[in-house]
Amino acid sequence: MSTDARSRRARVLPVLASLLLATVASHARAQAADEPSVCLGFAFGSWTPALDWRGAGHQTALDPSVHQRADDGRDWATTQAVQDEHTIILLPSWWPAGVSVTLPTRTPAPGDTVTGRALAYVGDGRRKAPTSEVRAWRVSCGARAH
Repeated sequence: MSTDARSRRARVLPVLASLLLATVASHARAQAADEPSVCLGFAFGSWTPALDWRGAGHQTALDPSVHQRADDGRDWATTQAVQDEHTIILLPSWWPAGVSVTLPTRTPAPGDTVTGRALAYVGDGRRKAPTSEVRAWRVSCGARAH
C-alpha cells in the first residue's frame, strides 16, 4: 500500500465508525425494561502496525460491500463474548474479523468523550495485532443519517 493510500486511510478511519451497541448489549445482560439504551460513536487514531488485511494473515478477500449491517445501517457490535464490563467487540465492514475496544466505561455521560484502546483481530496469531487509541462518545440510537 502506498504512503498516500495509508495516509488517506488514516484520515478516513478516524472520521466516525458509529456502531449500534445497546440492542446487542441489552440482550446479553437482560437489562431491566426501564434501563435506557446506550449507543456509541468511535474515532480511531493511527494503527500500529498499520491495518493490512492480507498482512494480518486473513485468507479471504476483504469486501466491505457484502458485509451485513444492522437494520438501521450501522455496523454490528457485541458484548456477549466479553467478560470485562468495559470491553466491546466491534464488527466493522472495514475489519470484519473484529476489533476489541476497551473503555473506562461503556456508558459515558451525554456530552462526554472517553479514551480507550482498540485491538484489531488478526488471522495469523504469529503476527502482531494492530492497536490504536480510540475515542468513544454517546450518539443517538435512532437510524444513522446517511
